[in-house]
Amino acid sequence: MDERSFKGAYYTPLHVVDKAYDLLAETLGKNWQDKYLVWDMCCGVGNLEVKHSNHRNIFMSTLDKADVNVMTASRTCVAATKFQYDYLNDDITDTGEFDYSLTNKLPPELRQAIADAKAGKPGAKKILVLMNPPYGEASSSDSVVSTGKHKPKIASNQIRDFMQSQDLGYASRELFVQFLVRIQRELPNATIAMFSTLKYVNAPNFEKFREHWK
Repeated sequence: MDERSFKGAYYTPLHVVDKAYDLLAETLGKNWQDKYLVWDMCCGVGNLEVKHSNHRNIFMSTLDKADVNVMTASRTCVAATKFQYDYLNDDITDTGEFDYSLTNKLPPELRQAIADAKAGKPGAKKILVLMNPPYGEASSSDSVVSTGKHKPKIASNQIRDFMQSQDLGYASRELFVQFLVRIQRELPNATIAMFSTLKYVNAPNFEKFREHWK
C-alpha cells in the first residue's frame, strides 16, 4: 500500500463508479457503451470498468503488472483487453513523439483504433478515455525535496521532460496533468472522462498549461 500511495493510486469506490456512469449516460447518451471504445490507462485493479456492460470495447492498462495479475485472478472484465503499460514513459521518443514499436505493448486493435480516429476514417469508433488518474506533485522543479504531499522523483518521466521542453511551467510537476498532455497529443479527438480537482482549469499556476489545453 505504501508503494501504491507513492505512485498516487487508490481504489475508486463502487458507489462513486455508479455516479460516474450516471453522468456518462447523461452526457454521452444512454448507448455510449456501444458507441465508444474505452481506454483507461491507469486502471489499477479495474473498479472503474466493472459497471461497463460491453467489456469487449474496453482496453485497460496499468503501471504495475501485479494489478493485471489481480484482475486476471479475480476475472475482472474477462473480455476486456488488459496489459501492463507505463503511460508516462512507454513508447515516447526523445523528441516527444510516439513509436509503439519501442515496447510493442500496445494491442494492435488499440493501435488501429487510434490511427483510424486520427485519420477521421469513416466508421471509426470514438475513443473515450475513462480514468481516475494517479495524483502526486513533485515538490520542486528538480523533484528532490519531499515534504507533506510532495514526493521526490514522482514526476520524473518522459512526459515531464517534454513538458519542460515546451515551457509548460508548474504543470509539469503534476502527474494527472502529465496524463492530459500525452492524451492531447496522442488522442486529439478523444473524449476524456476524468476524476480531478479543478486546479488545472482555474489555478494561476496552470496558466501556461491552459495556453495549450483547450
